[in-house]
Formats: sequence, structure tokens, C-alpha cells
Amino acid sequence: MLGALVDKSLVVAAPGGVGMRYRLLETVAEYARERLVEAGERAEVERRHLVYYRELARRTDPELRGPGQVAAIARFEREHDNLRGALRTAVARGDEQEVLCLVHCLGWFWQLRNHHVDARTWAAEAGRLGPDPFREPVRRAEPLDGRCVDVPPPWTGERLREARRGGRLYALATQGGAGATALERPETRARLSALVSAYRPGLPQTCRQPGTMWYFARLMTGELTTLDEALTEIVDACRDRAPGWDLGFALLMRAKLAGRGADAEEALVLFEAAGDSWGTAESLAARGEAYEQDGRLPEAAADFERATAAAARVGARSQVPVFTARLAAVRLRLGGGGCEGGRPEGDPAAERLLAEAADEAGKWGAEAAGAARTLLVQHYAHTGRTDLARAQLTLLEGEFGEAVPALFRGLVGGTWAWLDCVDGLYDRAVGRLARAVVDVETLAHLVAPYLVVAQFGTAAWARGGRGGPGDAEAGARFLGAYDAHAGVGSGSFRPFTPETDALIRTRAEEVLRGALAPEAYARHHEEGAALSLRAAADLVRQPWETPGGGFE
Repeated sequence: MLGALVDKSLVVAAPGGVGMRYRLLETVAEYARERLVEAGERAEVERRHLVYYRELARRTDPELRGPGQVAAIARFEREHDNLRGALRTAVARGDEQEVLCLVHCLGWFWQLRNHHVDARTWAAEAGRLGPDPFREPVRRAEPLDGRCVDVPPPWTGERLREARRGGRLYALATQGGAGATALERPETRARLSALVSAYRPGLPQTCRQPGTMWYFARLMTGELTTLDEALTEIVDACRDRAPGWDLGFALLMRAKLAGRGADAEEALVLFEAAGDSWGTAESLAARGEAYEQDGRLPEAAADFERATAAAARVGARSQVPVFTARLAAVRLRLGGGGCEGGRPEGDPAAERLLAEAADEAGKWGAEAAGAARTLLVQHYAHTGRTDLARAQLTLLEGEFGEAVPALFRGLVGGTWAWLDCVDGLYDRAVGRLARAVVDVETLAHLVAPYLVVAQFGTAAWARGGRGGPGDAEAGARFLGAYDAHAGVGSGSFRPFTPETDALIRTRAEEVLRGALAPEAYARHHEEGAALSLRAAADLVRQPWETPGGGFE
């Protein structure tokens, strides 16, 4: 019989692996710790505890991707304090392999349950304990079938090297950063180049998380030219070497980031076959977004409703309010709400549902809050309540805090500018748009080009509304650029719903045609359509666009 004492829990594992848990008073737990130290047994008990919980994590992790997902998540949540205790023990002992094994086995659970601090902290600790596999000269990876944690440590050879590479990739994925600014740093570029050189096409490791980051590193270093190219390479590799859950995940990524409804359909089939409620919910939501883009609102509402139910079954706390918000927003459009200029608000129950979902999403991180609150912002603005819309944007900025990702700044900056246009504050809108395009520069061109394109429509409206010398001509060029590039990057990071996009474009054209003769409008619109995405963005961000120069 094994007794393992951590914090205030005593876990007793009987023969056959059946565990029983006893909650101890703090005084009793402290007394037990002292007796273990006196007996010289604490180190051995901690080692046994570490091995027990490492094996629990290693055997439970695969269940997160199948019909046992709900039970596996509940087990991880119940044992999370003990798993953290095992990690602390492994770090204190300097046992790199035990820390790596736990990080690999807990990484997906941390992602599913929004334990971002755990993911960031323990991945960094794993890297600190061992050599850097991406330090020059980089040793190239050899094929490794299966996951490095398919067998328990100790590891040797390629399995150990791959575990180290994967640990560093987890750390890279969780560290955050300064977006486009970070990409321009020499040390970041060198790091990405080293990552690219470590792998090559055809390796099974690059079909699984975190190895799929290799394709995005190739995008960031210029080896791949578009996000769609990177996503397609991942999907094709998974079709060849990982046709089950990993292919479903790759298809889901492409569906969400590139707006491909057919990919969402295929991913849904794979996740349903695997019994993965999380993947089922995400695939339904991705298909719902594609339906929404196509104007198929009843089908979109049905998918968002099913996605919400699937997410609730698995206890996906951040997914439920986001999918609920999308459902409510579609119901509002179906009910006639969401029309600019203070027209009827539509379904009051749907509006309440959207407001409640936005507040609930705010409890589960800035990403969830951003998805829900921006929908509420648009509804308030379309129904003539820009004061409420501005209050929601202010709340959202507070939920992100000081570490605001550059893409988010660009998205919110463009939304503020749109509200300024709705309120007739065109000077301020022009300044905000200049700043917004700067914030998303470089990174958005790679992973979210539509986030740049969306600024062109608002810029056209703002310049036409301002009506200064040359403004209408510039606005017509921006509208031409918007029309020419509106189809790029049509998946994730869309700042506005299709309805908002259409209303912005309509208002911009009305203002510009009112300011320009038909032939002048057509000429400048054609000039704008000939501009590249970057060239048009450069015109929006020029500092002379605000009174007196500079940015507001």
C-alpha cells in the first residue's frame, strides 16, 4: 500500500491501482510531513507520488480526444493540485524528463480548461532544466512514430530529443509576445529559423501538436507565403500520416482561419466518430460561421445551438458563452434587430441572451470576451445605442489588461473608428484607423489579412465624411482597395459580422458618391483596386491623416 502526502490530501493506492482519497486538516498534514522528514522517508514518498501522478497524466491524456473526454477532464480537474505537486517535486529534483512528460501530457488539458498560467509556467521550467534543442548547430529531427510519451521516462535517443523539442514548442506557444514587433527582433527570427531547420517534410511529428507549429514558423520566416498555404500543407500531411483526430484538428484550424465550410463539415464527421465533444462543438461553430457568411442564418443558428450544447456537455467554460453569443446574434438578425440608425431591436430575449453571454465570457479570458463583446457592440451600434457599444469596448479593453496583443489592438481600434463614423466623428475615426493599421502591421498580413482589409471600408467612410481637401478622392481609393481585397483571409479575426461589413460599405459609397462626380469616383475607385494590400495599408496609416500629424 502506498501513501502519498501532498498539501492536504492523502492518496492511498491499493493493489490493483484503485485509489482512495482522504482530505486532511492542515495541522494533521503538517504533522505527517514532519514525521516523514524525521523518518527520512519524505524524498521517497514524494518520488512515489511523482511517478503515480505522472502515470495518471500519461494514461489519461489520450482519453481527452475520445468518448472518455468528459470523465478525463473531470479526473484532471480533481487531481490538478496533486499534478502541480508532482511538477513541483520534479522541478525541485531537477528531473527534466519527468517535467517534460507531465508538460506533454497536461498540455491539451491546460488548453481545454484555460489554465494558461500553468501551461506557461511549467513549459518554461522544463526548458530551464535541459539543453536547448534549437541552439545552433541544430540537430535535425528523425522520424518518430507515435507520441514521445507513449512510453514512460526515462527516455533516450530521438524520443528524448523530440520531447525536448516539443517542450520548447509548448513554451513558445504559451509565452505570448508583442506580435509584429517581436517578429522583427533578430533573436526571434533566429529562433524561428532554427525551428524550421529542425524538421523537414514527411516527419510524423509535424502532424501532431505541438509539431504543427513548424508550418507556422515557415510562414513567419517567409518560406511559405500565405496562411492558406501553411494550413493546406498541414491538412495534406495529416491525410497522409495522421488521418484520424489529428486530421480533424488540422481541418478545424483551416475551417476557422480560412473560412472553409467544407473543412468544418469533414472535421465534424471525424470528431463525432472519435466521440470528441470539444471537437464536435468547435466544428459545429465553424460551420455555423460559414453559414452566417453565406447568409444562411437559420442553418447558422441551428449549428450554434448544437455547438453550445456540445460544449456544455464537456464543461468547456469559455466555449459555451462564445457560442451562445453567436447564437443570440444570429437570432437578433433573424428577428429584425441589428439595423443601423435605431431601427427595431428585434428579439428582446435574444438581446438579453447576448448581453448575458458577453458578461459570462468575460470571466473566462480576453479571447472569449472579445468574441462575445464585439458582437454585442455591433448590435448596440446598429440599434442606435453607441454609448452602450462604447461601454462594452471599454470593458473589453479592461479584460485584456496591459498585455494587449497587437492584433487585438488593431481589431478594437478599427471598431472604435467605426463607432466614430456612426456618430459623425470623422476626424477621430481617421486617426484611430491610422493607429489600428500600424498595430496589425506584419502579423495581420501573415495570419489575418482581412483584419487589414476591414479597415479600408471604414477608412473610406471616414475620409468621405470628413470632407477635407483630397479626402473624397482618398476615400474612393480605399473603397476600391476594400472591394479588390474583400475575399482574402475570410476566416478568423473578422472584426465585423457580414451585416456590419455591408452597412459600412453602403455608407461609405453613399458619402463618396455624394462628394464626387461619377467619373471621378470611378477613376479613383479603380486606382484603389489596383493597390496591393500593403500599399493600401500604407496610405491608411500615414500620420498626416490626423489633424496636426501624429496619432491620437
